[in-house]
Amino acid sequence: MKAFLLTVATTLALAGGVFAQNLPPDYYWEVGINGGTGAYTRPLGPAINYQGTRTNTVPEMSVRLNYYFNPHWMINLDLGSSKWVSYGTWQLNDKSGKTLDQREITFLIASRAVNESVGLNYVIPFYTRYNTYNKANINFGAQFGLMQTVNDGSMGYSLYRKAPDSTLSYMSKYDYNAGTGFTYGIQAGVTYYVMPRLGINLDIAMRYAPIHTSDQRYGSENNNFHLLYFPETIGLRWRF
Repeated sequence: MKAFLLTVATTLALAGGVFAQNLPPDYYWEVGINGGTGAYTRPLGPAINYQGTRTNTVPEMSVRLNYYFNPHWMINLDLGSSKWVSYGTWQLNDKSGKTLDQREITFLIASRAVNESVGLNYVIPFYTRYNTYNKANINFGAQFGLMQTVNDGSMGYSLYRKAPDSTLSYMSKYDYNAGTGFTYGIQAGVTYYVMPRLGINLDIAMRYAPIHTSDQRYGSENNNFHLLYFPETIGLRWRF
């Protein structure tokens, strides 16, 4: 029994040195930059032929400002940028209605999707053995903000270049118009501090974005869309 109590006491003492809940933050402010990749769904809302059927991963970039109210609560301001593109396949017909081969079409949803958001996060801090400084943080929370999509609303055309009509022109690229909307979702991250002020960060998130554009083509049927996107980034943090 004594050995068991001694083991428990030793474990709690060591854990208290690594994970503590009553120490003030070493620094209240933190700035950072992140980069990585993101996945996203095809846009829903427009006519089915203008949504595409598949997407690719895209680069993600963001800058971050964090403020720690106390060891367990942090608010963050985030400015991020990405690019959204979907791809589809259209069945072509010649002028007489004869069925031709299929061709790929690209839908540029946003040449640049820019979000400005604020997040509220719960933080689990970890400390060095003798509490010399905060060694790592795990955070998870919710995010809400504004989303702006940059685009020119243009359309591109290509030639069929095969018999029976090699001069047939078809739409091969459709750009959505610029738009505005909101973004909200959940996020989680971990930061490991290699020095008292400098840390390495990993962030993941799931966000939803409903967007309204100024697209008046085809009776405005492609004027609104919404999608989910999933940024995964790594970066640096500097505390002050």
